[in-house]
Amino acid sequence: MSQTNLPFKDGQTVEVRSFEHGYRGAWFRCKIVRIYIVEETLYYSLKYLDYEKEEIHEQQVFQRFEDEEKEWIMVRPSYPSVRKIEADQKPLDVARGSWKVGDLVDWHKDDCYWSGTVVALKKNEPLQVELYPPPRGEGATYNALRKDLRPSLEWSLEDGWTLPSAVSLHSDM
Repeated sequence: MSQTNLPFKDGQTVEVRSFEHGYRGAWFRCKIVRIYIVEETLYYSLKYLDYEKEEIHEQQVFQRFEDEEKEWIMVRPSYPSVRKIEADQKPLDVARGSWKVGDLVDWHKDDCYWSGTVVALKKNEPLQVELYPPPRGEGATYNALRKDLRPSLEWSLEDGWTLPSAVSLHSDM
């Protein structure tokens, strides 16, 4: 993938995925400080926006997790700020709040977003979110407040923002 095919530029705010143990599947808000290539590999220098004491982080834009064949894009645009976005020529309603078991969500915890599935909920109680299994996530189940959730969306160079499917979570995403 060449640098010219990516829609990102210096100074842009993006979300960056982690494969680091303990943070697998988490998305962090960052600003691109510099874009560069070393030995035909694309890197971004990133400043974490929610971790002010962190040094500039050098991120390889496409990575493999452990022994996988698939290369994953580690950067995506900032989450859409509008209530509806266009995907596959259909509007996606990204309104928050009316959750049900099986919904795919991003949970805001520790100044980053963790992707998972709502697995249990009761009226007037925190709901339970199970994080995606490795390599997409850490795989644990947590209590989460409704106000800390947003609908989970996937982003790709080919399709832009789309709704993820439960089947894709265990395959090649």
